[in-house]
Formats: sequence, C-alpha cells, structure tokens
Amino acid sequence: MTDARPLTRPRWCIVVADAAGPEWLVPDDSHAQWAPVQYCGLGEPTTMLQKALHRAGRISHATRVVVTVAEAHRSRWQQALWFTRPEHRYVSEFPGWSSVTTAAAVLSIAARAPDALVTILPARCYVADEWTLTIALHRALSERTALAGGIVTLGIVGADTDVDENYLLPGASNGQPTTAVSGVARRPAEGVARHLVRQGALVASDIYIGHARTLALLFSKYWTALTHELLEHLTSSFMPGVENRIPSILALEALHVAPRMSRDRPPRIPVRALRVAHCGWSGLRTPRAIERIVTSQSRFSPACHMGDASCGPLSTYGG
Repeated sequence: MTDARPLTRPRWCIVVADAAGPEWLVPDDSHAQWAPVQYCGLGEPTTMLQKALHRAGRISHATRVVVTVAEAHRSRWQQALWFTRPEHRYVSEFPGWSSVTTAAAVLSIAARAPDALVTILPARCYVADEWTLTIALHRALSERTALAGGIVTLGIVGADTDVDENYLLPGASNGQPTTAVSGVARRPAEGVARHLVRQGALVASDIYIGHARTLALLFSKYWTALTHELLEHLTSSFMPGVENRIPSILALEALHVAPRMSRDRPPRIPVRALRVAHCGWSGLRTPRAIERIVTSQSRFSPACHMGDASCGPLSTYGG
C-alpha cells in the first residue's frame, strides 16, 4: 500500500544570481552603467533578480531562501536582499565562481536538513508567464516518485527554437508525469535545434529540484575531496549575521577540476523532466536573446523604465 500523504519536508530555494552572462546598459539616477543582465528589467521596473526572489518566495518561506551573489556587483543586489539573512548569502569573490557558491549553498542546507526539498532557481532568465511557472514548480515539488532517488528539472515545450537555448533530450516516460532525461544539447546550431524540437526535445529551464542529500551527492561525485573540505570550511566559519565566502584556494581547485567532469563521466544521478507550457523562458546567454526580448517589449512600452534593458547596446560580461 502506498503512502498518499503529501510531502511535508521543508522547502528551500537557492537563487543563483552570480552566474556570468551578458551585460546591459542600465540607467541610474545620474548616468548609465553596465551591469549583468539579471539586474535589468527588460522593459519593466522590477529587475530579473527581484522577480527570481519573488518566485522563490512563492514556493519557500523567506527564511529558507538563500542567494549566490558576486562581490563586484554588491551595489546592485544589496538593497534587493534586505530581507535575506547575511548567513544565507554566498558571495563570489571573482566572476566564474557560481558553481562553487551554488555547491556551498547546497552543502550547507544538506548538512542541517538532508531531507529538505531544494529548488535551484537561476536569476538570469526571462519569464513571460509567472503563473504557469509557479504551478509547474509546485507540481514538480509534489512528484514523490521522481524525487525519491533523483532530480527533477522543468522542460519548456512549444518554445521558439534559438541558438541561445540548451535543450533536454528526453528518454522513456514509462507512463509517469515526468520523462527521463537522456542528455542535454548545449546551445546547438539553429538548424539542429529545430530538428531536436521536432524530435521532442524540451528547452532547458536550468531549474533543478531535489532532496538536499541528492544534490549534495551530485557535487560530491564531481568534487569528492573538495566537497569535504568545503563543508568543513562552511561549518567552521559559519556565524549568524555574517555572509559566506569561499577561500580562493578552494574555489580555484574546484574550478580546475570542473573541466574534467564530462570526460570522467562519474555515475549519473537520474534526472527527470516535467513538461511545462511555453512561458517565455530564455537563459539569456547571448545578446541575441536579450535583443529579441527587448524588441518584443518595446512594442508595448515605448518609454524606458528604470532598470530597463532597452536603453543601450550589449557588451559581454566575462567569467
């Protein structure tokens, strides 16, 4: 007999706001400055980071939302994170550390609540239909079978193909609400992307949901020794009211190992995709996607708003 009771495990969210990506010219009070696109509104006064924080608040209590941010852009995010406890902030000292700060956040949650459900939400993404996404997130969080020993991601269907997107390659569904993911196509050429979509591929949302212990295991498979060292550092350095920072030596060692991940091919943790109606998702990895969004927004809002990305051209934020 199966247990029909709903999941009662605590829900945590990790908002990833330190991932490197394109920059955009954002107007300030006196002049315009370049900033990573997650600090832009793309035609609206609310930035994508603020929207991601609101998104997190719909599925987790505010006291269980953690954020990864970059020190270099503190002036952009500090005011938006006024309600986030300092100890729930994981600060990147340099661009390109996002995978390390995300791992640190996962390990910290797993150490105190291994059975908690953790949702990893990227901030640098554009969502046109928040209601559709919110419903999908709640549905994914309730998929007990899929979450039992693996990870659930959201796969967008019916989206326009574009070289800016990654694509999930589905395997067998086995009659379940979620479909096994057999692989990921990383930003294929446009013609290849169209072919993949015709074959049933889904646009990758980069949202991942799993038990804290499962996500921690995923990182430990890649960074076996470093995971222990990182957890030891987080445990010994934790102080209420103090932000988390990763020592340079640990971060650089982890990033040195990272390129070997795909070659080493460690044992995989099952990933299943929940199909989600097209809700405007884009990873905003290239100027092309941002320009497309800005063009569509300008049809409805000809004037520039504070934080609007439609007021300037693009540059590239390295890292």
